[in-house]
Amino acid sequence: MHSFVLIHILKNSFILLLLFTSFIFSQYNDVDTLQSKSPQTAAIRSFVFPGGGQYYNGQPIKGAVLSTFGVASAVLYMDFSEKYKNSEGVSQSDKKNFLHQRNRYGWWIIIVYIYGLLDAVVEAHLHPFNEVMNEDLEKPDQEDLKQK
Repeated sequence: MHSFVLIHILKNSFILLLLFTSFIFSQYNDVDTLQSKSPQTAAIRSFVFPGGGQYYNGQPIKGAVLSTFGVASAVLYMDFSEKYKNSEGVSQSDKKNFLHQRNRYGWWIIIVYIYGLLDAVVEAHLHPFNEVMNEDLEKPDQEDLKQK
């Protein structure tokens, strides 16, 4: 009984320690959150439908291409799956071809989803990259001007 109470106290202490250290070691972020892109939101939107993360990141052409490939692969997968199920009177080679095509488009669905998910997360992380790279490094910061 005594060990259960000790474990409970240690667990609660560990959780409190994690909360306090997360505040201490968190980064000071001076980025406008309305203009920055969240990798988590991009991942969720990309998971909901192929290309959703790309639309969120402001890449509508890439989003449209991924959406088209995702939907086309799903439609073809269902078509060949139905042909395979209803292949009672066809030859064995045609039945094998239906199965092969169904599996191919099943893999394409997975590939499009994974590529879209990874691309959306990376693009959300790199969203401010062009702004940062275009900053004038020779221009003094406002803080430097205030100190002088």
